[in-house]
Amino acid sequence: MFTLSVRALVCNAAAVFSGGYGAVTRQAEQTGCSRQTVYEHARRVEQRLQSADPPPIPATAPVSPTTSVASAAHLDQSTRRRMAVTAFAMGFSTRQIEDLFRVILADDAPDHSTIGRWVAHEAEKAKPLLQTLDEAAAPRIQTLALDEIFFGGGRLWSASSP
Repeated sequence: MFTLSVRALVCNAAAVFSGGYGAVTRQAEQTGCSRQTVYEHARRVEQRLQSADPPPIPATAPVSPTTSVASAAHLDQSTRRRMAVTAFAMGFSTRQIEDLFRVILADDAPDHSTIGRWVAHEAEKAKPLLQTLDEAAAPRIQTLALDEIFFGGGRLWSASSP
């Protein structure tokens, strides 16, 4: 019967938990076992590391039953709006922003329609500034639509403009 060292067992588990593409396959090849065995080792290591009793809470941190991450986090209305608009500008959708707020604020989080109104309001406020910036920047633009340069200006898919 083939048995692996503790080191190989832990390395197998690390390959699974790392989440890297192809890590499990590479580890299975290195240790000479199947991928299923690598996953099984990860489950066994995880079970061994989980203790039956949770670690005791230090006496220096008083915790009430109602204390949680959500109740500890409090964001005022202006901070919520700024955070939502910034996340939207970074490319997050209103649903994704809502999900993030729910992690932080639980039931006190704004819904996606409220976030959408906040973003629309701030976009309307920014419109005059953006128009001025466009007018000032337009004469300085030398290269526009970089993908057109790389693809020769003639994309064949229907979503492109002629």
